[in-house]
Amino acid sequence: MAARACCTEIQQRRVELVENYSIHLTRLLDVLFNVGALTEEDLSLIRGSSVRGERDCMRVLLDVLIGRGEESCRAFLYILPSVQDETLQIGQISRQEHLKKHKEILSREHSLVDYLSIRRHTLGQDEAGRLTDITFSRQAGYASSSQCRHESTGVGDAFRTCADEICVFRDVYGSLLSSQSSGVNMLSGVAGSGKTTVVRRLVREWAAETTSPKIVLPLSFRELNLITQEQSLQDLLSDHYIHLKPFLHDFLNSKPTQFLLILDGLDEFCYPLNFEHTPKCSDPERVMPIQSIVVNLIKGNLLPGMSVFLTSRPHAVSKVPPVLVSQYYSLLGFSVVQQKQYFEKNCSSPEAAAAVWASVSSHKPLLLMCHIPAFCWIVSTALHDGGSCLYPDPVNAKSGDQEGLDKADLQVPSEVSSKPVTITEIYCCFVKSIMLFHAQGRSEGSHHTRLQHASHVLAEMQPVLKSLGAMAFKGLLERRFIFESSDINSFNLDSTKLSQVFLFEILKEDRASLTLEKGFHFLHTSVQEFLAALYYVLQSLSGSDAFSGLKPRTGRYLQSALKQMGSAVNKFSRPRRLFCRRIKKALRCGEQHQSGHMDLFCRFVCGLLVPRTRRILNGFFPDEPKMHLLRCEPSPDLTPPFLLHLLHSQLQSSTLCPERQVNVCHCLYEAQDPGLSQRLQGWMKVLSQQASDQSSSVNRDWSELAFLLQLSPDLQVLHLDAQGLDADGIRRLLPVLPLFSTLSLGQNPLGSEGAAVLSLVLRSPDCCIERLWVVATGLGCEGLRILAEALKENRTVTDLRMAINKIGDAGAGYLADLLRTNRTLTDIRLRDNLVTDKGAEILMSALKENTTLKYLWLFDNKFTKDGVRKLKEFAKTRPNLDIKVCI
Repeated sequence: MAARACCTEIQQRRVELVENYSIHLTRLLDVLFNVGALTEEDLSLIRGSSVRGERDCMRVLLDVLIGRGEESCRAFLYILPSVQDETLQIGQISRQEHLKKHKEILSREHSLVDYLSIRRHTLGQDEAGRLTDITFSRQAGYASSSQCRHESTGVGDAFRTCADEICVFRDVYGSLLSSQSSGVNMLSGVAGSGKTTVVRRLVREWAAETTSPKIVLPLSFRELNLITQEQSLQDLLSDHYIHLKPFLHDFLNSKPTQFLLILDGLDEFCYPLNFEHTPKCSDPERVMPIQSIVVNLIKGNLLPGMSVFLTSRPHAVSKVPPVLVSQYYSLLGFSVVQQKQYFEKNCSSPEAAAAVWASVSSHKPLLLMCHIPAFCWIVSTALHDGGSCLYPDPVNAKSGDQEGLDKADLQVPSEVSSKPVTITEIYCCFVKSIMLFHAQGRSEGSHHTRLQHASHVLAEMQPVLKSLGAMAFKGLLERRFIFESSDINSFNLDSTKLSQVFLFEILKEDRASLTLEKGFHFLHTSVQEFLAALYYVLQSLSGSDAFSGLKPRTGRYLQSALKQMGSAVNKFSRPRRLFCRRIKKALRCGEQHQSGHMDLFCRFVCGLLVPRTRRILNGFFPDEPKMHLLRCEPSPDLTPPFLLHLLHSQLQSSTLCPERQVNVCHCLYEAQDPGLSQRLQGWMKVLSQQASDQSSSVNRDWSELAFLLQLSPDLQVLHLDAQGLDADGIRRLLPVLPLFSTLSLGQNPLGSEGAAVLSLVLRSPDCCIERLWVVATGLGCEGLRILAEALKENRTVTDLRMAINKIGDAGAGYLADLLRTNRTLTDIRLRDNLVTDKGAEILMSALKENTTLKYLWLFDNKFTKDGVRKLKEFAKTRPNLDIKVCI
């Protein structure tokens, strides 16, 4: 038996040898032939079985070896480990070469070319230097919420939640690519906030790194939308990453934890995700619909342990159940400091950057919108290149006088303004700048020469802009933001001409690598909304129906609208009524979309109905529009009265929700309504009454007040006492609260939840508050603790009044802890707060370390005579500190 030991071992291990060593067959045959264990006839016999596969060849080899006897079997078992190691080493080298090629391909495909990188970078400058950094927030999981306003309304530092941790790109990068990372990470950000730029930067920096434990596989939902046939995950990845195909199967099955799968643009995915009823699948080779693959990847059924990084706009975040998200990131946009840095990098000179920043920082609506990086780029282009061409009439341009704005109660456009103020004016200047200064073939001539030919250029390009606007309008109605080549052709748009004029800076072309088909999308959704409004107003002013320019490929809603509007067009006897009806229809689009989907479109329509704004695009609109439609007597520059009447009637509607009401205010601002100042004065009158019946103020729209306050640059003191203002109301006012020097919120039911919101105001980098008065707001001990933590970081508040809040001795302890480090507060008033002698001792101990506090009022607390005596004696030792106290 011992003499046949090797033959017996081969027989016993036959299944294992066939299963694990068939991949080494070629090398085994070469070595066995060289050592004489096999003959040429044996090789011929074994290789003749190759038509049946490597495993059958391996079985024949084992049979031949056993037939040849113990010596050949011993040689086989002896060389087996070395051949295996050698093959693995060759395979490892080959894998590293393929991975290197993978990184090179991804680095080329994810170049940083967009509005976050600057225009005038110097030669040799690294990528980090060409980018303005952006701020993230991070929290564990997320809380789903309904969106009832346009997403651009909610950007900025003011809308951080209390659970958020602030971080930067390197923190996100390190977390996603660490060896411990797994599960689903989600990045949320409004359109234009830089989500795709973050993905591109992450991929490029990973490709440049040599020690990362992860392998990055980026995909976009735009590419997944092109998949119409069922297929397996393995086939999907193999088709997309052809250069990894030889090893992808082994990669995925051996250690899925080493992968980071990036799925960019969840909001653009056209297939529904059903997390409850999608069949569970753990087999990467199983064929299924693309949406089922996505669901099983997110749930961790496919490739368990793999990290998934999702990006999405806020309205689509809820497509993924919160329980499945382990880490949630939000793109907060640019802070005010980052905005200024961006303009300094993006403008051609420090002087130009200073001029742009002066214009933006002096108008709060522009400043708040510039939290969005894409809007910063649009504003920079509009003001830097197109601001000097605001109006074609040089007389109007020369008459710019900022004093006209400074003297106004509200910061609204005036006839003497030489810089764009409304968002519509900004976008008009942006489009004009693109046409005059950035389109290919239009770089000849000086700045002044091109300005002289502006009307001619706009008139020449009107058909292209009109067709592009029609496509944009149709896309808005269908909630579609990605366009195919067939869409371009159906609107008679020459893609070559688009490349010369729009594709680089208004449209961006995507070549989806899965099928090599072209896809188009506007650089920012607001550009799509503006061009849609431009088309709609042009058609309306020309006496035409905007819907008639749309092609038959529409949904039921559009078909119905076409039918209704087609019958209306025949009523030539009432052109003005038809015009008004069309404008009403445009505004009704905003009302019907409670998510805020059409809000900016409505604002742009209202802005473009102002003749003064339309003159920026002189040459695009008809020379003599049917002015009888507008009835702008006595002055042709005034906003059409019917538009103001329509918007004011909407404001008075009892069925209009608060978010839609705010959008109507935005529309009035774009329409340059002089009555906005009266509306703010009405608010101020109501607030000054300090109504004792707080129930009457429950339904007040604090978002509307926040909007109106943005237009009041000179208002530094805000009194909101006794208005029934709760935590939700404070949250709606967040964008403007940091901008006031005095904030009085007394006798409102804030509680600890309201204190948490106020802490965001105090931590805001824009905070200007010097006097914070929160008397009788129900803060309690917990509310004071939250405020004290925020005041440790704040460097602006000097006067804190918080009488009648029942903070007790525990609250006094939190305040004492604050006083040990804070060197800004000079005046604290704590009347009637249930503080006893114990709390007084704690405060006196802290005041030994604090030398900046000048006033401490402690009337009507629970002190004994002895406690009052000690406080007065302590006050004598501090001549610069005035302590007021009584029993």
